[in-house]
Amino acid sequence: MNKLYTEDVIIMDMSLLNSKDSCKSLTVVVAVELDRERLELVNHFKGAMRAAKEVTQCYMVTGQADFVLIVTVEDVDAFYVFVKKKLYKDHNVRKFKSMISLDRVKFEPRNTA
Repeated sequence: MNKLYTEDVIIMDMSLLNSKDSCKSLTVVVAVELDRERLELVNHFKGAMRAAKEVTQCYMVTGQADFVLIVTVEDVDAFYVFVKKKLYKDHNVRKFKSMISLDRVKFEPRNTA
């Protein structure tokens, strides 16, 4: 058997759609700061972001923010629904900053190892 398959090196195969042809054409980068960083609260936030269909990427980071999210939705109204359901309702979210993407200059998903 091929070494790649026996050692679980390949995590997944995926297809990338052109966002301009997709109904989800708005990409928002969101920096989230938590109020408290207790392990159970951080794990709760991670689980909520994993379950949120609008969140296509979620990174726990160092610096001023605790998490950076990539949120992909249909329009600004859909983003506001996401904000109300996932960020405003989480009492451990201290604040967040959102940045709407105007142009995707580079996007090359690849294994950097």
